[in-house]
Amino acid sequence: MRQFILFLVLLGLIGYVASEAVHGAHGLLTNRQLSARVEALSKELAQLKAEHGRLERDAVLLKEKSPDPSLVDERARSLLDLARPTDIVIVNGDK
Repeated sequence: MRQFILFLVLLGLIGYVASEAVHGAHGLLTNRQLSARVEALSKELAQLKAEHGRLERDAVLLKEKSPDPSLVDERARSLLDLARPTDIVIVNGDK
């Protein structure tokens, strides 16, 4: 009888450890979720770095004594949401 009780206790302990290895705070499922989040944040970081580079380029062009008139025109129309009468406007659902 003692051996059977010891067997059940050890079996329960093994089950608990296995459950924690899968579902616990540092388990397999949590590791997958963290990996997916890291991947999503890495993509967002790459997008932000690209936008940062573009903004730095625009800032350098605007700091010159005579900035490129087409760049100034593009930025002004983009910020003010204006268009010329001859422009073709594509409506974006995000704005």
